[in-house]
Amino acid sequence: MPERHSKLGPSSAARWIRCTPSAQLAWEAGDHPTVDADKGTLAHKIGELKARKYFLEGIGPRKFSNAMKKFQEDPLYEPGMDGATDLYLDTLKELALTFDSPPIVMLEQKVRYEDIAPGGFGTADALLFGGDTIVVADYKNGAGVPVDAEDNPQMKLYAYGALQTFGPIFGDSIQRVKLVIIQPHSGGVKTWETTRSELDRWAHDVVAPAAALAAEGKGGFCPGDWCESHFCPAQATCRARAAYLLEAGKRQGAEPAGDRQPSEVAAYEVAREINPDLPPLLTDDEVGEVLLRAKGLAKWIKKLEEYADKALLAGKPIPGWKLVAGKTSREWTGGIDAAFAKLQAAGIPEAMLYERKPVTPPGLEKAVGKQVYAEKVAPVVTINPGKPTRVEASDKRPEWTPAEAAFRTVTDDA
Repeated sequence: MPERHSKLGPSSAARWIRCTPSAQLAWEAGDHPTVDADKGTLAHKIGELKARKYFLEGIGPRKFSNAMKKFQEDPLYEPGMDGATDLYLDTLKELALTFDSPPIVMLEQKVRYEDIAPGGFGTADALLFGGDTIVVADYKNGAGVPVDAEDNPQMKLYAYGALQTFGPIFGDSIQRVKLVIIQPHSGGVKTWETTRSELDRWAHDVVAPAAALAAEGKGGFCPGDWCESHFCPAQATCRARAAYLLEAGKRQGAEPAGDRQPSEVAAYEVAREINPDLPPLLTDDEVGEVLLRAKGLAKWIKKLEEYADKALLAGKPIPGWKLVAGKTSREWTGGIDAAFAKLQAAGIPEAMLYERKPVTPPGLEKAVGKQVYAEKVAPVVTINPGKPTRVEASDKRPEWTPAEAAFRTVTDDA
């Protein structure tokens, strides 16, 4: 049986270092793979194959082609994975050239840091050793959340673990630490450097005390952005996070503070002061109550976002936020008819200028009218039941239950 991920693994370090009890909650919840995570795993395997062929093994064209074909037949494979993993390989090549002589390259290498975190280990995508330098490179397949290399706890744990694991080989010769994030779909290549002495200081002064608490499920809950960005399985029902978020809800509907100074007491500090005798997770009764209390919170936040956007556009600073250039868009110069006429005159076939898309049943009903639709279209249309929707208990619609849905399906098919 393969070894399970470490309770104090690098990928969740940004969370458990700050919120030490979350490590135990995540461990008890177990692993819950997602489609995005599985796609990332597949992309990692492709990247490893390419890097292994170039740096470590003499994989012939036929063997490589067969391996790639197998990956491409995977239902999760996407054509973009090929180009993205090419960037991963090209970056590793460039990094290798920065050394005075060819570096030692390790791929998918397990590293351990049990001296600072009980049972702590992780698997680094790529390690390059040479001279006085170690390079730690990590491939990120996702596009949703840009990952920065600067002061990245996951990357620093990989680096520290690598230096501990291979200390008997390299001794104290490695003093320069370079961390590289390769995220083709969100930001490209990002790098950051530190020293071995700074890495050691951080490991013993920051990580070790937090890890000692996290290993035992002790310490204070400390919610923040890391709850979501580092996939805490308890984020939905965590009592401390609920207090943290609802602290803002107490001021729901209030106008922006304007020139007033923000409170010196951060919301997470309020969350840490909740009754320690309460269970760490909300009960189902409390979930219902919180949802009712937060009913209008989303609309209020939308108003605050509009206010902040207007303020920033007017040059007024909003602490913690800034404006950046938006995504560019393209349109036809002089209108679509004039542009298409010029394109056809330039030799672009008319067939390439239009897309043919099938009409939807609602769209066809609108085009032919309800009567024609009922007579001629409805017989070839299947009506699928809608996804159950959560509403307040006071809603007049009849309640949906799994048992009723199962019975209805049986009777409809009979």
